[in-house]
Amino acid sequence: MSLFDTDTWRERMDERWFDTGVAMAEKGDVDLVAIEDEKVTAHVTGSVGDLYVVQLWAPAGEGTCTCPGFEKFGACKHQAAVVAAANAADLSKVRDRMARLRDGLAVDSKEALIERLAELARLQPAVLAALEGR
Repeated sequence: MSLFDTDTWRERMDERWFDTGVAMAEKGDVDLVAIEDEKVTAHVTGSVGDLYVVQLWAPAGEGTCTCPGFEKFGACKHQAAVVAAANAADLSKVRDRMARLRDGLAVDSKEALIERLAELARLQPAVLAALEGR
């Protein structure tokens, strides 16, 4: 069973965008990070190597992407890539990914978690900004 209604998502964008997104998924440019409730979160590597965060609500709901194309047009090839990747994926493995991460973090001490976050903040400007509330 497919998570997303492909026809509905196809209608939201130019046919070429959708086909390009499917090709991106087939190439392996999509990392399905989480499926929690009906929200799918994925990291998609764009055509020039930029990494975009895509969130989609199943089956044919709304979605977002951090790419400039989404901001300009309200739909993008990265969304199509996530639709194709999610529909082809073993969803149980994706659903378990965040659970395994949470379980692993739960065994760390408070101090170890603070150190992990501090290190991420040092290396990732977006993490630093999020932790500072910006």
